[in-house]
Amino acid sequence: MKILRYFVICFFVLSMAKGQEIQKDGEKPTTFTYEEALEMLKARDAQWEGKLAKADSLIEGYKESIWDCDEIVQELEEQASLDEKVLLAQRKQIDLLKSRDKANEEMIKLVEKKWYENQYLWLGIGFILGKI
Repeated sequence: MKILRYFVICFFVLSMAKGQEIQKDGEKPTTFTYEEALEMLKARDAQWEGKLAKADSLIEGYKESIWDCDEIVQELEEQASLDEKVLLAQRKQIDLLKSRDKANEEMIKLVEKKWYENQYLWLGIGFILGKI
């Protein structure tokens, strides 16, 4: 197993080393003409310009998405503030309803007839005292 691992590592190292060589028509040139060197530099510059343009477009896309996210966060903060105000108002309304309920219970106690206000009781007492 170790032999296979070393073989794979050596294979990758050699393939990377071979991939770094510049070849022209299947051969490794030792010198380049001015035109060939200029052409290689232009090709490299064109590749980098394409990569830079792509990077710039990605950066712009990220800036737009960050801007959109900032707007969403701001809207969510406004909504949270509004929800907090609504909850506070509901809490005040619940407290008000509880106090009103308590006041209504007090009023019911005031309106209920006392035992001495019962007219039938006095009528009965009148009959009993009238017969004596």
